[in-house]
Amino acid sequence: MDKESPGLNLEKLVAVLQPNGHQLILEEIPHWNAAELVVNGKTVFHCKINDLDFGNDGKLHPLCGEARIAALNAY
Repeated sequence: MDKESPGLNLEKLVAVLQPNGHQLILEEIPHWNAAELVVNGKTVFHCKINDLDFGNDGKLHPLCGEARIAALNAY
């Protein structure tokens, strides 16, 4: 993958969610430039993939933090 690849942006989101014990399954969705976090069949967070571009591992990214909280609140 190159630097502009959406997969690299999603890795940041994965890096924030996995340490909290979440098991993740990445699936391609039909919406271009969209990321959705689905917990138990319910979408609890969504954003544009390109909005996740931040230049670090995602731990300081505000959207990754929002996604982590949404996943924790889903239980």
